[in-house]
Amino acid sequence: MSIRLDPRRVNALKHLAGEAGVRPGDLVRQWVEERLDASRGGPEAAPAASRGASLLERLEDLVTRVNALEAAASAGRARPELESAPDEPTGDAATAEAPAADEATQVSALPSAARVALHDEMIAVIRERGPLSAGELAVAIVERGRYSVPRSGKALDAKTVSQRVSNPTYRARFVRREGRIGLADQA
Repeated sequence: MSIRLDPRRVNALKHLAGEAGVRPGDLVRQWVEERLDASRGGPEAAPAASRGASLLERLEDLVTRVNALEAAASAGRARPELESAPDEPTGDAATAEAPAADEATQVSALPSAARVALHDEMIAVIRERGPLSAGELAVAIVERGRYSVPRSGKALDAKTVSQRVSNPTYRARFVRREGRIGLADQA
């Protein structure tokens, strides 16, 4: 089964799945199974609920974090990459498995006034927190909410951060030591 989703919703799904440590399709399947089991009630729902307890706890934690991010966005720190999409898919809609997720996982955000370059945001985060792995750096940048993904809609991940560090244009600004990325001027 497949449904059409706006690319921004697909990106939000990928982000949630990445934080849960599962593939997007697996996360959607788990959501659907939980909803079906919950709607059935009765004894056959109990084994599935106990089997997915840790996943349910992780999803509740993610919903709490998303709600906090939504509150931060309302205060003026926007997260355009998780901007809520219109109810009807557009011509650019993507295909994904049907999420039966609660609408609380969707985040509305105001677009930021000025674009912040990825390398500038990386430098700011490293100055604040010190050297980080590419994955930790990507998460910190997303949490800050100042950097908005490019028009491609590709979510920020460790690979993108690592590629920016390796890019000859920016290579002189960063240094890698023991799996961590730091600033060359602080070396």
